[in-house]
Amino acid sequence: MGCLIDVENPLPFSCEDCKHYKEGVKCAAFDIIPLEIYGNAEGHTQVIDGQYGNYLFETDRERNVLRIYEMSDI
Repeated sequence: MGCLIDVENPLPFSCEDCKHYKEGVKCAAFDIIPLEIYGNAEGHTQVIDGQYGNYLFETDRERNVLRIYEMSDI
């Protein structure tokens, strides 16, 4: 017989969590944040062509966690 277990899934950070984020789709590095960065903010670990300065993803926020219940055969 299965049972429910409580699981915590860490959520990815977004551009809005970065110290360099301004508003909308703007940050210190981009007038318009490219989709590849916006969709994977934590992946912005290297300076890319077309960005201003050497700004990279940086946050001081705690990671949000999604708590869900899953079936388990413990």
